[in-house]
Amino acid sequence: MKKRNGSNDSDPGPRLRKVNEYLEKNFPDFFAEARFQVGEDDYFLYARFGQYLARAIEKSRAPRNKINRGFTVLNKMARASAKDPGIRQILVSGPLEYIVDAPKARALARKRLSPVAQSYMEGLCE
Repeated sequence: MKKRNGSNDSDPGPRLRKVNEYLEKNFPDFFAEARFQVGEDDYFLYARFGQYLARAIEKSRAPRNKINRGFTVLNKMARASAKDPGIRQILVSGPLEYIVDAPKARALARKRLSPVAQSYMEGLCE
């Protein structure tokens, strides 16, 4: 009989592995710097990513394909959040808060985010 560890059930880390791999592959400099600064804390990693993405959009500092990949990261998180409320909490209280606070980023997010991620973002706007 397999014993379940309750702490693993609430830890979104393993469920975010594929999103982390995508983030590391597409934003290697950001990922390395953020991991150096925040360690293995996914909440702070994705909060910083939201801040990074919102700032890049507001200042028009990133190419369109890079911004699109940034929204892909958020959409992947939204898909994973269907199975894990911890991931939804990371998404909503981290990157989406930064997107909502940046007018250009919020407008672009309305076009690029999946319906699930948009509903989370709209919940923040209310």
